[in-house]
Amino acid sequence: MAGTILFDQDKLNHIIIAKPKWNVETTEDCEIWYQQWQDYLIKFDEKIDIVVDLNEFKVAPKIAEVWGEYRAKLNNNFFRFSYRVNPDLMTGIFIKTSGVRYHAATKEANSIASAIIAIKEERKKLL
Repeated sequence: MAGTILFDQDKLNHIIIAKPKWNVETTEDCEIWYQQWQDYLIKFDEKIDIVVDLNEFKVAPKIAEVWGEYRAKLNNNFFRFSYRVNPDLMTGIFIKTSGVRYHAATKEANSIASAIIAIKEERKKLL
């Protein structure tokens, strides 16, 4: 059974908070996971700032390389500033590996609140 992703908008800060609830184990899971993201994000006319809460997200080691490609595509196509919160140890390693291989974001924060602060600081650097 496929997982789901809960999306919320911090309208005050113009940041999306995403909470994927997934155990990614197959290529089909990667495709469905990516499509869920794309279906939500395609409506934005620009790359978005996002915090991804990974409390209920896991990637099986056997699919990590394939998932890493999908993850990088997602990051590079849709995200401007992005932070991950609470990845488990293995998923955190897979995220970093994907980031190195495909030049995709890998930044982490200790909480959603600290991720929002970090995004706001990165925005200041653009001015």
